[in-house]
Amino acid sequence: MGQIEPSSTAASEAAKASNNTGGNAPGIRMLARLPFKIRFQRAIAWLLCIPFCGLIAFSLRRIGRFQIEDMTQVRAEAKRLLSKPGPIVVCGNHLTFIDSILLIWAFADNFWYVGHYNRFTWNLPAGDVFSKKLTFRLVAYLGKCIFVYRDGSHRHKGEIIALAKTLVAKGEVLTIFPEGRRSRSNRFEMERLTSGAGKIIAEVPGCRVICAYLRSDLQDGMSNYPPRGSRFYLKLREIEPRFTPGDRNAPTEVTRQIGETIQSMENEFFARK
Repeated sequence: MGQIEPSSTAASEAAKASNNTGGNAPGIRMLARLPFKIRFQRAIAWLLCIPFCGLIAFSLRRIGRFQIEDMTQVRAEAKRLLSKPGPIVVCGNHLTFIDSILLIWAFADNFWYVGHYNRFTWNLPAGDVFSKKLTFRLVAYLGKCIFVYRDGSHRHKGEIIALAKTLVAKGEVLTIFPEGRRSRSNRFEMERLTSGAGKIIAEVPGCRVICAYLRSDLQDGMSNYPPRGSRFYLKLREIEPRFTPGDRNAPTEVTRQIGETIQSMENEFFARK
């Protein structure tokens, strides 16, 4: 995967990222020391952002007949949160294969992303699922995805975590689903949380978390894709997890705080019914 910078370097880059306004140009300057393959992927994806995102948006609207409830207000809030300076990780509940695509679509329009491409989030989909088909690989490449193989070695997973830390520290936004896999119960599963997000956030100083709760009005069980004609409820909540830097339990504590926030957001969703 190319050379991965150590976490101490990622931490120093995070301090620089705190001065980043969220625009595209500062993000490009800060990417200079990333592995070439990642910089090349990002450049190609940026060049094709308008046609690629346009095709995705068309598919979601016309083929899936999907809608985001109060999309104007959702986008205004997302842009406000994403435009703040400093490192950002998005964490959400996970019900379908395309949750990350729906979040990117809901957060902003294609033209905003062209000028703020470091705010178009990176994702870490399961390579053992999505790398099998050429179409999936192409969408993942242009959608700023890095495959992580769930049955991969500790070294492989460690390299992915290290790369993710560096991306976040350099001003790129990353989306992670703390549950690790899609929910089998149709609800957010606190007992299945993994510490990947916590490991990244705890080692990038000043990292903020945008918790996202996304759910179709027609979702009533586990599925690969949302039901056609879905109208999605989406709420965002920003937190800055509290923990003791250097504490071996910091990733677990960060993960717990994120999980409790998303759980609270889910409770609010069902309470309104």
